[in-house]
This record gives sequence, C-alpha cells and structure tokens, in this order.
Amino acid sequence: MRRASSRLLRFLPALVPAWLGTTPLPATARLEQDTEERIDEARASPTPVIEKGNWVIVPIPVANPTIGTGLQLAALYLHAKRPGQEDAPAGTSGLVAVGTDRGTRVLGAFHDNSFDHDRFRLNAFVGSARFNLKFYGIGENSPLAGNPVSYEMDGGLTQLRGGVRIAGTEHLYAGLTYQYLHSTLTFKVSEISPELPDVPTSFDSAALGPQLTWDSRDSNYYPTRGQYARTSWLNYGKRWGGDFEFDKFDSFYNHYLPLAVDSLLALRIRHQAASEGTPFFALPTLDMRGFSIDRYRDNHTLSLTAELRHKFTDRWGMVAYAEAGRFASTFKQLSDGRTIKTVGGGVRWRVTQERDMNIGLDYAVSSDDRALFIQIAERF
Repeated sequence: MRRASSRLLRFLPALVPAWLGTTPLPATARLEQDTEERIDEARASPTPVIEKGNWVIVPIPVANPTIGTGLQLAALYLHAKRPGQEDAPAGTSGLVAVGTDRGTRVLGAFHDNSFDHDRFRLNAFVGSARFNLKFYGIGENSPLAGNPVSYEMDGGLTQLRGGVRIAGTEHLYAGLTYQYLHSTLTFKVSEISPELPDVPTSFDSAALGPQLTWDSRDSNYYPTRGQYARTSWLNYGKRWGGDFEFDKFDSFYNHYLPLAVDSLLALRIRHQAASEGTPFFALPTLDMRGFSIDRYRDNHTLSLTAELRHKFTDRWGMVAYAEAGRFASTFKQLSDGRTIKTVGGGVRWRVTQERDMNIGLDYAVSSDDRALFIQIAERF
C-alpha cells in the first residue's frame, strides 16, 4: 500500500494541469507533459506481480491564481500486473474531481497502460470542466490589460495519446496525440453593464499531432542531473472534427546540474507558437509564476527559468527562482518585446520516505502581480 500511495501522490497532482494543458482553454498554458512526467518514474521502478488490483483514494489541496483555492479528490485503481511484465508498470485507471472557490469544476476518468515491457504506451482521458477566467486581451498593448473581462468556459474533453520507445535508443520516444473538445464560451458582459446579456457561444475543437521526447533524467520526482526535452505539433482542423483551422507548436528544454550533495540548479527554456487564425483562448501564454496563467498571451511566447533547489534535511527543503519571458505576434518581434520578470521561492516537504516527491508553499512576485500558491511536485 505504501508503494501504491507514493505513486498516487505523484500522479494525481498532474492530472488536472495536464488536462488543462492539452485543451485550448486559457487556464491551459500549463505544460502538456505533466501527466507523463508524473508517471514515468513509476514505469522505471519494477514492482512485484500482484494477483489483485487495489483502490487508493487521496484528497489534495489546490491553490493557484488562475483557478482559485479548493480541493482535488481522486480515486486510483492499480491493476494487477501481468506475469512476465515485472519490469513494466501495471495498468492504472481512475476518477478525479476538482472544486474551487472561483467556481472551477472538473470531473474526469482516465486509463494508462503499457505493453511489450513498456515499449508501447497508451493513455486515455475523458472529462468535463467549468472554468471562470479573465480575458486580458492579446499582445503587449491590449486595452484590457488593466481591466480584464470575465468569461466562463464549460465543456468536455476526450484525449488519446500513444507513444513508442524508438528502437536502438534508451531515452528517445515518439508519440501521437488526438484530442476533441466541445465547449461553450460565455463573456460576462453583464458585469460591465447590467443591460447587456451574457451571450454563450458553443464550438468544437479537435487536433492530431506528433511529439518527440528526450528524457535522460535520473528521477521524475526530483531530478538532480540529466536533460528533458520535448517538441510537439498539434494540427487543429475540420478534418479531425473541429470548427477551427490552426496549428500549435511547443518546445522546451530542461537541464539539471548538481551543485553539491544537497543542492542543484534547474534550468528551463520554453517556446510556444500558434499560427494565424488561432482563437484567443488557444493562444500561447507565458510559462511563468507570480500571475494568472492567462494574463499574457500572443502567437509566440518565450520564457526562461533558473531555479535553485536545496535540501536542509531528508524531509525539508527550499527553492528560489528567477524567471523572464516575452510574448509577441511573431517570433522576430520577441526580440523587441517587453520582458516580464518573476522572482520567488518557497519551502518543500517530502511527502513519502520512498520517493523524492514534494509538496510546497510558494510566493512569487512578477512585473505586474504576485501570487501565493501550493506546489505539488516540482514545477519542472
């Protein structure tokens, strides 16, 4: 049970941000890779064959400036392992629910499995959610930057993701993702003028695209050395069942440098891009802390992060970080754009003795805002 619980604690916090990150919803600029990051370590850790599966239920607090403060509750079923597959992870199924004080509601079900000694991977998710968000406009000089308009997105998502380890390699994976979203968007113009009605708009969004991943980290909970990189492309279009025609690209590179036995430096660079005609709610946003994730959006975003991580004891530690990012309508204009800066830090507490999976409390100050939030596992 302790092994199952530690895997659950690492896997669950990624479910909601990963669900968000795979949709075109604005709260979604969080990394698409989080779900896979949180389960890869479990894949690499052989466990004995068990004759029966078991359920684990865990509540996890939620607090961030985008969706508010609340609770995430998940029920995870760990399937029994197949004989001869001791070196691969068992299948995992589960249910997840989220509720916050800002009216965020998420309800979903997922299944994750691997085949042929983890050479092939398959992940499926279906769920529905409602988010109350703010539109700050597009670009650096948006007139809404200081007076955002509230809106609600309510919809359902289906996603299928498959992957395969490339033959002859140890760290290189290729995959394909399909996702379908049906959603209703409602701008709350009645908050500006009571005489104006809130008019909802329904739409479908569907995409298919490949991704390529390199992962040589020594751990997914708390990497101390190695590299993690991914590049992905999603083509949204009517051919896949959606109403919009556009493309999204996402590339990042993480590098982990040990400084001492108890300290390391984690570095990250990320570039996101969207083609012309991308609806506002699907535009990239800055991958930084200290503000609501939908505050800065445009066709291109570029962000850099340097984070110092230190352990005081086996169970307690701290982080301190500096971040910088720009957003613009073209890649070339990023060189002339305004630089958004963030500095912050927090404390970390190791949840289990078995794994370096932390829960933390962070405070970050950015160029235009500040935020106090709960951090489950490391940011990257």
